Amino acid sequence: MLTMGDTVLVVVAKGKSVLEQFAYQVDGDRVTTLDAPPVDPAVTFTITPADSVALRSGEFDLSVGFMRGQAKMAGDFAALLRVLPQLRAAL
Repeated sequence: MLTMGDTVLVVVAKGKSVLEQFAYQVDGDRVTTLDAPPVDPAVTFTITPADSVALRSGEFDLSVGFMRGQAKMAGDFAALLRVLPQLRAAL
């Protein structure tokens, strides 16, 4: 079962430069886009600009990208396992 307040931050970076950040709140089966990045996200993904475009168009799956090493992850691994199914369904 999901805990309330699982937040996911997606960082779009080219090399060491952060180009953009966007975030989601996952509550049960509901995924909401946040207006601002969370201060202390449960999970942070770092992806390339090309993968960001593909994610927004539905062509990039964070679950698959994580398993292939395309999406780097930092944070709580238990939270990762909780949020990946909801993110996959919502994005």
